Formats: sequence, structure tokens, C-alpha cells
Amino acid sequence: MPNNTNVVLCDRTLHLVKEDSKSSRAGARNTQKLIEQLVKIGWSQESDLKGDDKQTLRMAFAERFTPEAIKLLNNKKASGHDTAPDWHGNHFTHPSGKPKNKTYWNQQISSGLNKYKDTIIERGMKKASGSAPNTKGDIFFRVERDIGKLMKSVKIEHDKTEDEMIQKKLKVIISLMKETIGIHRGVHIK
Repeated sequence: MPNNTNVVLCDRTLHLVKEDSKSSRAGARNTQKLIEQLVKIGWSQESDLKGDDKQTLRMAFAERFTPEAIKLLNNKKASGHDTAPDWHGNHFTHPSGKPKNKTYWNQQISSGLNKYKDTIIERGMKKASGSAPNTKGDIFFRVERDIGKLMKSVKIEHDKTEDEMIQKKLKVIISLMKETIGIHRGVHIK
């Protein structure tokens, strides 16, 4: 994805990240509001934010962790041996037994922010395909998808049949489908 360098963290976005971190039951609703806000400000990945904004977002996301984990993340002198428990009191991962140290908690933040990124990408794909509620979708996307499915079926049929005449006809159909997809993409395929 392109890096949006003009993305600035606003108070509303920060508030929604914190609300999403706090919520358990209303999480899906809060997450949806947050995703809509992130799309609105142009955020698509963690690297879109720089400096203080990036650190502020990471610490707001960390509010979902235990107070001990937050304290560990804020500790500039934390070593690899310093650990913080999760909400179940575990200082080590299961089954590998790796310590839940500062690196672990930072990876949890990155993983969570990547899930936001994936949700935004998925949301865009649903809109483009028309499978999102109340969206018509891009007609070219749908045509390409459907032709792709048909082409797969035609290729399977081509490989199954032994009649030369039918194979020639199926080859022509496949080439026409490739050409149709090429027209959509603005490329002429031979």
C-alpha cells in the first residue's frame, strides 16, 4: 500500500482507539467506528504516522493490555528479562514458553494495528466487488471476476475433452475471455 505521509492523528481518532481498547462487549461497533475514522483521515498502515503521532497511537492501542504491560512498555531501561503478565497472569507464552517482555508487547501492538490495516483493505475490496451492503461495486471488477471463474471452468473442460473440434472451440473461447479481461485492464493480450 502507498505510504500516506500527510496523515495526522486527531483527537477523535485517538479517542476511538482508546474506546476500542477498553470495550469488550461493544467492541465490534467501536471497531467499526474506528475503521471508518481511520479511512476518513487516510490511514492505511502504521507507517503512515510519524514520530509522536505514531507513538501516541501505539500507546493508545496498548491501553487494552494490563497496567503492568503498559508500565513495561513505558520503561526505557527494560531488559529482555523484564516481563509483564497478560490478563490471565501469564508471564510466558503457551506452548513455546517465550517471555512476555517489551518485545512481545510491542509485537502485539504491531499485530493489532496490522489487523486494522487488513480490515481497511478487506473493506475496500468488498466495496469494489459490490459485496458490501448498499454498494453497487465496480462493474469491471465483477465482470473480470466472473470471466475468471468461467475461464477456469472452460480450461477444465478443455483438458477433459478428447474431441479436437471441441478443444479448438474452447481455445477460441479462452482467448476471447483473455481479451475481454485485457480490455478492462487497458492491456491487449494476445
